[in-house]
Amino acid sequence: MADICLLDTSILLNILNVPNKNQEIVSVTADFEIYAQSNCRFIIPLSVAVEVGNHISQNGDGGTRRKIARRFVDMMNKTFAGNLPFEISDFDLKNEWQNWIGEFVDRAGQNKTAAKPNEGMSLTDLSIIKEYDSLQAKNTANRSKHVKVFIWSLDSDLSAYGRSY
Repeated sequence: MADICLLDTSILLNILNVPNKNQEIVSVTADFEIYAQSNCRFIIPLSVAVEVGNHISQNGDGGTRRKIARRFVDMMNKTFAGNLPFEISDFDLKNEWQNWIGEFVDRAGQNKTAAKPNEGMSLTDLSIIKEYDSLQAKNTANRSKHVKVFIWSLDSDLSAYGRSY
């Protein structure tokens, strides 16, 4: 059974080669090939797709934004059609958020990391972590098909949930 890889915004921005957000494109492309060859299931959380769209809409002139937005929409349409190795998460955002949105108050108020004392955890990161927790719980309960669940991110705050080859 294939490992499950939740993609973070930082990874999708590099895969899409978004200007000013693609500083790690070489390493991300190389890692993507390794993960794809090992048959990882790549899951794009809905909150990540929204955040990627926000980064695209705030980046460069109108022509650049339009070009990158078209690339993103094409990628998403191919994903929906099953023509790329990505899936959109099955995470029921409304019900899940209702269960844990109250945690956001404390998470936003705490320092994200020692290196980021003026920044709390984003709602996107919290939703990715909660989706990870949910997938991990389902995975653990299914003993016959136990796989590795991880978050692929370039952000240090999510590194505890990731892996590298």
